[in-house]
Amino acid sequence: MDKPYLTAILADDEPAITEGLSAMNIWQELGITVVATASTGPEALEKILSLKPDFAIMDIMMPGLTGLAVLEKLEALAADTDIIILSGYGNFDFARTALRFQAKAYLLKPVDSEELREILLELRKKRISGNENIRISRQMLNDLSLGRLLDTSSAVSMLTSGPDGLSDGPCFAIILAFPSIFKEGTVQILEKAAEGERRIIWPEDQKTIRAIFSSSSRPAFEIAEKILRSLEEHNLSIPIIGIGDEVQSLQSISSSFSRASLAMSYQLYDPQGRIFSSTVIASTPPEYKISDSDIDPLEEYIIENDKEGIANFCSTFIKKIIGTTLPPPNYVYSVTNFLIRETGKRFAMLIEGAGLLPEAPDITKYKTIPRLEEALTALFSRIAAYIEAVYGKAEAIRKLEEKEEDDPVIKGMIDYIQQHAEEQIRLEDIADTVNLSPSYAAIYFRKKTGTTIREYILSKKMEEARKLLLEKDASVTDIAYRLGYHDYRSFSRAFKNITGKTPSEFQDGERL
Repeated sequence: MDKPYLTAILADDEPAITEGLSAMNIWQELGITVVATASTGPEALEKILSLKPDFAIMDIMMPGLTGLAVLEKLEALAADTDIIILSGYGNFDFARTALRFQAKAYLLKPVDSEELREILLELRKKRISGNENIRISRQMLNDLSLGRLLDTSSAVSMLTSGPDGLSDGPCFAIILAFPSIFKEGTVQILEKAAEGERRIIWPEDQKTIRAIFSSSSRPAFEIAEKILRSLEEHNLSIPIIGIGDEVQSLQSISSSFSRASLAMSYQLYDPQGRIFSSTVIASTPPEYKISDSDIDPLEEYIIENDKEGIANFCSTFIKKIIGTTLPPPNYVYSVTNFLIRETGKRFAMLIEGAGLLPEAPDITKYKTIPRLEEALTALFSRIAAYIEAVYGKAEAIRKLEEKEEDDPVIKGMIDYIQQHAEEQIRLEDIADTVNLSPSYAAIYFRKKTGTTIREYILSKKMEEARKLLLEKDASVTDIAYRLGYHDYRSFSRAFKNITGKTPSEFQDGERL
């Protein structure tokens, strides 16, 4: 008889322990697959609840949550996993507590492989006793469909056994991705719609259903259409359906699932589409290359705060990526991410700390071309508005072009001013940082930069003021004191001299 598909998780904060356990021969001998390892209590709990293994071998003392705390939570949730506790302590109280929380065994380290084998063998018998049909678990099906099984022979044997099993010949994959958690009974409705076909249908998670169909005279697209109609007749939410390529045996079914998943992403080009077969996947390389990207026009539109120019650039950029071949959507997202990253680098010194550009923006959440283009335009428009509000065009250009690093003395003075922008800055303190007299430091700074130290300090304080005033619920009085002004009037007068507006007027007109 084929071995049942059973799974296990190993949890210990010492990598040497999990590695040693993983290397034991008992797993292959007993038909148990180690599907994950964990090094903390919370990680072990999360993986047990999500992967639902048959067994978990877990250390009693782990960071975050102890093994006993994990046991207690699993008992409260009625988790169907057999837990074996490991411990370096021969403490009877620990063992008694573990067994009270339904641990199946309490083993001392170092683990005796033969002792562990005997325990697992006994637990394995209980799991499969009375089950004439070898259990096909959801985890096994997910692992097979995702190509995570090193040896697929047992899984294929189970799927093809019996009169209702799949044939180990040509087959294809179907994936159904629902917009929200699908209702109970949905799988049964799909089974009814697929009557007459040799298939297996199962929920991957609460929003995704996967299926394997043995090829027949009925086209895969026709089967998918019947499934959609059946769901509509029962007033259930309508999923996006991906159909993979036909492969010659179940051994290769993960390839079909991979193609089905890629096909579904082509909804980016067809928002109203519901069924996407692998025939939509581009077979030629993308026409547009990342090296073709010219960001200079976008930089100019952002500095000018030209919203129309930004919108036109983004529209043209997306059209160029798509070209005539409709490349895989992941390529579109990749090139778009490149544009975002490179633009962020160009304006890093102006927008750093503003929270306008996360390091890894998740643009894959925009599932259609119009939404992607709209999001891109909005992002660059926010950056442009921020730069205009905080610096203005002339100052932004000056900061982008300045070469402070060319003169270590000037750089030292500017670094000091930037680091102390929220304090009262004295010329003597600036001069001390570069070992110059105050009078010579002032002359040297003006000669090299074309502006006085006082004017530069004022511009930096007002630059910081504009940033602070853009924040939600910012208090003008608090900002004045924060920047070293002892009264509101002096701050307001200085701010208006630089920006042409009072702080309150600036807040009302410019806050993003």
